[in-house]
Parts: sequence; structure tokens; C-alpha cells
Amino acid sequence: MDCRLIVLVASMAAVAVARPQAPFLRPGAYTPGAFVPILSQNYDLNPDGSYTFSYRSGDGSARDESGALRYVGTPAEARAVQGGFAYNSPQGPVQVQYIADEHGYQPTGTNIHPDIIKSVALQVAEARSKPPGAEY
Repeated sequence: MDCRLIVLVASMAAVAVARPQAPFLRPGAYTPGAFVPILSQNYDLNPDGSYTFSYRSGDGSARDESGALRYVGTPAEARAVQGGFAYNSPQGPVQVQYIADEHGYQPTGTNIHPDIIKSVALQVAEARSKPPGAEY
């Protein structure tokens, strides 16, 4: 038998055995060390200080946010922000929406523990019972 044929067959067998044995990852799943492309991004900053930004990436993660000043020129001046983020975790997809304003950080989503939702509701109720800018 020709030595070249033996080398060719042995090389092909080595390549076949050496192929990655990792389980199939679902689309959008994170592979450690892998390059994650940014599919889209946006950022707008307006003269009045309001803004919006967002991004989407190849691993399924995303973020959106917008913010603006409230009670401008008063002692109660505050920035109000609302947005959300999403990503794929090993336990499944995570999606969180939030508001952050003079009443505090208020996350919502199926991945937020019910005790946190309850505590946030109490915090917001207390903050809303006070006038804007009041300490609580």
C-alpha cells in the first residue's frame, strides 16, 4: 500500500476524532471567550439633558434606556430614567424592565424575586406620600 494513502487516512481519522465534543449550544447562548458582535446601537443626547440609548448584540443581550430631568430648577430636581435589559442565562432568558426616579429604583420582570417586588412597592408608596424633594 502506498505510504501517502496511509498518511492521508491517518490524518483524516485524527481530524475526525479531534473535533469538538461540546454539546450543541442554542442560538444566542453565550460561549465563553467568543466574540459577540453588536448588531445595533443608538445613543441620542439632547440639549435639555434628556437621552435615549439602546443596543442589541449577537448573543441575545439587549438594553434600552431613556432619561430626562424632572422638576427642573427646583430643589426637587431629579433625573427620571426608564428602561430594560435582557440576556440569556444558563437557566433561561432574563428580561427586566425598570424605572428609576425620585421614588427610587423600581425593577419589574419574571426574574425579580417576589420579596424584592414587595419591598419596592412599599418604598414607592412611602416616597409618593411625601412631596417631591422631601427626605424619607
